[in-house]
Amino acid sequence: MNAPRLTGILLVSSLVLSGCGREKTLTTSSDDALPPYREGVALWEKFYYPEARRSFEEALRHDSTFAMAWCRLAMVEEGSGAHASAMNAMNEAVRHAAGATERERLFIGMWHASMDFNPELAGAIADSLIRLSPGEKEAYVFRGTLYEEVDKNIDAALGCYRKAVGADSGYAQAVMKLGYAYSTLGNQQEAVRLMQRYIGLAPDAADPRASYADILVRAGRYDDALEQYTRALALKPDYWYAIREIGRVYLVLGRLKEAEAQYHRALSLLPQSPEIEAAHLVADALLQYRRGRFAEAKEDYQKALAIDSVSFDAAGGLVDALGKLRDFTGAENVLQRIAGVLKRRHLTNSTAMVSYHLMHAVLLGDRRDYGGALAECDSAMGYSLPIWRGAVERQRAETHLAEGDLEDALDDCGRALEINPNSPQVLLTLVRIYHARSDGRMTAEIGGRLLTLWSHADPDFQDRNELLRLLGRTSRGSAPS
Repeated sequence: MNAPRLTGILLVSSLVLSGCGREKTLTTSSDDALPPYREGVALWEKFYYPEARRSFEEALRHDSTFAMAWCRLAMVEEGSGAHASAMNAMNEAVRHAAGATERERLFIGMWHASMDFNPELAGAIADSLIRLSPGEKEAYVFRGTLYEEVDKNIDAALGCYRKAVGADSGYAQAVMKLGYAYSTLGNQQEAVRLMQRYIGLAPDAADPRASYADILVRAGRYDDALEQYTRALALKPDYWYAIREIGRVYLVLGRLKEAEAQYHRALSLLPQSPEIEAAHLVADALLQYRRGRFAEAKEDYQKALAIDSVSFDAAGGLVDALGKLRDFTGAENVLQRIAGVLKRRHLTNSTAMVSYHLMHAVLLGDRRDYGGALAECDSAMGYSLPIWRGAVERQRAETHLAEGDLEDALDDCGRALEINPNSPQVLLTLVRIYHARSDGRMTAEIGGRLLTLWSHADPDFQDRNELLRLLGRTSRGSAPS
């Protein structure tokens, strides 16, 4: 379309979305804004946030009133963890949406409600958009995500993701979401099949390989996962997500220095913001915690909260660090602040409550309130979906172990290992249990598995050093005493 630009008059330009049999309109005063907008959408769908951000900013340079470009920019900022910047962009989208189509207004409205922590309204608007435009694949994925993460209704989520695929069989994001949903249900075979389909739909993109790797991590196949993340980076060497997730695997394997490098590199590749600055400190704090340096971890978590006062990761980590330092009053105060944030964000019935109740269970266990800790585990289980139940069972096992109930602790570990048979945290708990039972054979057998997993762990990795003590060893390679 080559219509002349008109100052102060909105032209409605058409964009044919891939896989969709009919045109959907975009309201902009400049045809020149459409190519970078289209490019930005494609980059957003690949999770290439820095590049998508530049494309949407280019679209807005051509038309500063382009409501959908502002909305997409807000989505990128939110995805990058920059909530304040996201809300600034979203407010611009809302301000300029008056002259847009009903479809655009609903799309902007559902994302605005979500970012404004009103999931009930976001879901209602998404339903309205789907009624207006039954082939709206993004609305189905959006609605499915709310069902999954807020309502804990995985069946309804699966239905939405399938409808998105039905609207566009080549819509890679919907296939990806289906894969994760089946993995969450514990059906790893179907999850792997869908992630392989995702790779086939976008063979040149990095995220399908990284998403496949995520499924492998959930199954405890860490070496295979690292191979897939590396393949993702072969396609896009600066793909922030694959770099970050390699760091998370290194953390599980006790390779703390390597994890540190990966975390900070990944954060440096995202659009910079105060939230990203705080995330650097959270990464440092987490690594200090895993080294057993709880005072240093506490200091870094507090610095992060001074920058980003609503960082869930920083606040949750601070609760753990304060508990280990036996500052139980301080930890409870932080936990109450977290509860307040969850309430204000309408997340008190969401899967976010799993982490909240687990934090409280750990804290109560540190206080030797084992009955309270087990009650918190029960609460966490009530909010959990199958894939996350291993973490709850492991904490239940730690609590039963602490109160001397070794048989129940073993049963808890058995259920946790059904979800991830190679979880180092669960295996370490199992070693603690067998050591408490004076079962030297099983202590050595499970400990040997862990030593293999942690064969490249750093010397100051606290969990491996505890394992060596339990096995009666004092250094790498020494024989049992």
